[in-house]
Amino acid sequence: MARILFASDVHIGIRYPYLVNLRTGISQRTMDFIDALARVVDYAIQEQIDIFVICGDLYDRVTIGPTLLRQVREKIWQPLIENRIPIVLVGGNHDSPQILEKGSPFGEISIIPNSYAVRYPQSQKVKARNTGEEIGFVLLPYMTATQAVAYAEEQIEEEIERGQHLLRSQQLFRDWINHEVNQLDTKVKFIVGHFFVEGSRIGILPYPDQLPHEFKFKRDMLPLEDIDLAVFGHVHTNQVLLNGKLLVPGSLERVDFGETTEDKGFYVYDTETKKLEFLSNNPRALVRKFIEVPSETQNPTEFILERLPKKIEGAIVRLEIHITPSLQKQVIVPRIYQTLEKVTFHYDINWTTSETIKEIVLSELILDPLVLFTEFVSEQYSDYPFQKELRDKGLEILNTAISRVEESK
Repeated sequence: MARILFASDVHIGIRYPYLVNLRTGISQRTMDFIDALARVVDYAIQEQIDIFVICGDLYDRVTIGPTLLRQVREKIWQPLIENRIPIVLVGGNHDSPQILEKGSPFGEISIIPNSYAVRYPQSQKVKARNTGEEIGFVLLPYMTATQAVAYAEEQIEEEIERGQHLLRSQQLFRDWINHEVNQLDTKVKFIVGHFFVEGSRIGILPYPDQLPHEFKFKRDMLPLEDIDLAVFGHVHTNQVLLNGKLLVPGSLERVDFGETTEDKGFYVYDTETKKLEFLSNNPRALVRKFIEVPSETQNPTEFILERLPKKIEGAIVRLEIHITPSLQKQVIVPRIYQTLEKVTFHYDINWTTSETIKEIVLSELILDPLVLFTEFVSEQYSDYPFQKELRDKGLEILNTAISRVEESK
């Protein structure tokens, strides 16, 4: 029996402008993400986990400073190395350079015995720490649609017709995955990748799988009957699909306010019982509240204080307060700030004084520029007869620009 731990989308290195340690230059909120993974490492050591798997986006960006890398080395890699726990990590869309030949911030993992940091599709056999048995992995690090097509063309040594790019490359990946699974002579086999898989859901809106930079995995690309489990990072909402054969671990910490109601954690798979167990990682609470102050309010300060969220100890709080300009002048702002400072980890207040209430829209909750653009076009050009053409052309231009920026890193 072996126990395999699966975590994903840690996003270490997200920059925050508040609570910055002047000696290190790192925000305490940034440290939340390292500490989240450190708690998982502690669990792995205490429970004698056999293999530690991270399904992409360990880091939030390609360029990571030496101070952050030192924190990761000391809190993550060293404890795992000292306890001889093998590590398997696939590159994600955030931490992998667009040019595959370039180095990556997680490359140092490759020097750890019996551990693998993977940038190219490949299969590996990894020895379980406690039993010594070999566990088979087919590893699928993130590729953009363009990269996936280029990789497929390289494998077959011919150019794929432009109109057949997606379909043909999906077929080639399906055939390659089937071949690799069949070639693995291990009793236990996993597919681990960092892609959107058809049928996965995202918490607050359907995943924008029509975006040109995404290479979507269709269900028939995964030979689920021949493997124990397929595990994919990339989508932040944790979920188990396809009769328990497809696992999306989700992000390890709440990344933005689109994830306020989602629990965050990791999964452990028992190769003998074939059971999956989800363990919450105690993510930091994100609380958002909209407060509208009526124009006839006599004491706006007390009105706002009475309506502050109740459970905000140690939370990151975002308040949207709609109030008339005359009432805002009467608010004793320091009282509100002092109340929040006593209990919250951090807070933001947005005062809206316009006559029309400002609704919180999805674009405030999502960081992906392609998703933001899609939402913008949908909202601003809903009646435009050529909305689809406008959206598709804009996405094409934006995707090209993003690719050029990534390639220059």
